[in-house]
Amino acid sequence: MRGNVYISIPTADIANALPSAITRYDWTESTYNDEGEVETTTTIHPTWSQYGEKYKAQFGAPVSVGEHTIYELEVSWQDSETSALVALGSGKAAPNYTLMNASEARAFIADNSDVQL
Repeated sequence: MRGNVYISIPTADIANALPSAITRYDWTESTYNDEGEVETTTTIHPTWSQYGEKYKAQFGAPVSVGEHTIYELEVSWQDSETSALVALGSGKAAPNYTLMNASEARAFIADNSDVQL
């Protein structure tokens, strides 16, 4: 499966969590007692860095381009996930939190790095 959008996150911000409206990439982690029973279950709402690591098999590894990291995601227009990503970039100069399609992401990477596409 491949995503439908790309976003340029300032590399300094990859420790920030994905927008709260995007929960499809959340996961749970459990701890077990000595009898193998679930002791606690924690829901992880990932940071950009955690998202990139966990979902790189699905979407490919994030691409570092100068001071930005490009992530590929599959997000919904119906569930306002796309709107949540657009809001991240509101009032910020490109390429900070800039949402892109595949062609735009390829061009941005090609124009700003040594990565060959």
